[in-house]
Amino acid sequence: MLHHSTSFNTSKTYNLHGDLKLIIEIKDNPYNFSPEALFQMAVRINKKRQFLFVSRLLGKHLAVDPAISLGTGTILASMLMKNESLDTHPLVNELVQMINSGIPNRKLSLDSLRYKYNLPSKTVFIGFAETATGLGHAVFQHFQDAYYIHTTREEILHMEPSFYFEEEHSHATSHRVYAPEQTLKDADTIVLIDDEITTGLTLSNLIVALNKSFPGKKYKILSILDWRTKAHQDNFNELMNTHQISAEIITIMSGEFSLLNQASIEEKDTPILCGMQPFSVFADEKSSLEITSKHRSEHGIYCNFTGRFGLSSNLHEEMDAWLESFINRLPNLDRSKSTLIIGIGENIYLPLRFALAFGNNTKVQTTTRSPILAKTEELYPIQHKCKFILPDSKGINQYLYNLSEIDAEQIIVISESVQEPSTWFPLLSYLETLAPVSWVSLTHPVRGEDNDY
Repeated sequence: MLHHSTSFNTSKTYNLHGDLKLIIEIKDNPYNFSPEALFQMAVRINKKRQFLFVSRLLGKHLAVDPAISLGTGTILASMLMKNESLDTHPLVNELVQMINSGIPNRKLSLDSLRYKYNLPSKTVFIGFAETATGLGHAVFQHFQDAYYIHTTREEILHMEPSFYFEEEHSHATSHRVYAPEQTLKDADTIVLIDDEITTGLTLSNLIVALNKSFPGKKYKILSILDWRTKAHQDNFNELMNTHQISAEIITIMSGEFSLLNQASIEEKDTPILCGMQPFSVFADEKSSLEITSKHRSEHGIYCNFTGRFGLSSNLHEEMDAWLESFINRLPNLDRSKSTLIIGIGENIYLPLRFALAFGNNTKVQTTTRSPILAKTEELYPIQHKCKFILPDSKGINQYLYNLSEIDAEQIIVISESVQEPSTWFPLLSYLETLAPVSWVSLTHPVRGEDNDY
């Protein structure tokens, strides 16, 4: 049995770059996680904020086994259950041990997904784009009669967001929420999920924006990490009191950090991938039509299983059967081979569940907008990066990290939408130099003309 300790104190210093150092003081760590199991530190190419907690759990900047990532959502879900005076998840201690050891246990992961709970009040879960969309969904997966939404950077045609808000230190600021307004009006409790709280400003912005449009809700905030200082906590509490909002923050590890010195961060420009080897995309018409949303942006169409337009618990339940039938239709793929599954941007949860269902030797990583400094120093987490234009977009730069370290026998790229196949060729051509690539589209193209797939 793991002991829940609230007096766990530890200090750790990270030498980031040149004289730039970051010191963390862990103050609350109820499951006694080692910091190394949760994150590593890297240098961010952003003048507003020169450091980044690189998660070892999310499958965003570093490839991860789906059992580890999904298990993190289960631990947060269990903490919410405890907070709501429900029984905690029966496998939570085993999941903590799995994540602390870094050794995935697929049977444990599959067993843990079977447990579903009813919350005492009508609840909507909201995951933050881009990093926590999969984490939010991995929390929501354990609740019945609930609803999941994730914020998005996308601008959807012919739709006004229910609301939007700004993120303080990000390189991509506006979050939009396109959920049906009635869903938010009907909710008693709104659960917000992020991977990290630094100052609480983004949270404050979101809660105040939500409260303005949908007053009188109770808020629970779930996060893996919480680094707010006493002053940040006081500011947050004061703001909630001013607006008469009930808001409670629940985290796996909390503490404070301090940044020492400055560093001049210069990096050789990373060339943008430009190969143009042609590839064929697999899009199964029957499977994809079932889950293609009627909503679209200027550049993409979307899948109903992600939560971008709201996802009910009932629709979520249909995902398992859909994924298995979709995988079974994929041509010429050996499910026993070591496989890297690559998702795109905000689409994280489906690649995780795809990887869990596909085979026992899979890892997942998704593309990111975050520009991180890569350098070949021992113990530094980001050794290599590739940069490319996000396919089917307005020319947005995207990154994938540490691909050169991947020892995969095959790569599967999971696209939520494919409109212009040639925009994908630079990335696919590069990946093909690492391992044979299969390219899959979840949705069906909406254009009337015959696409050369």
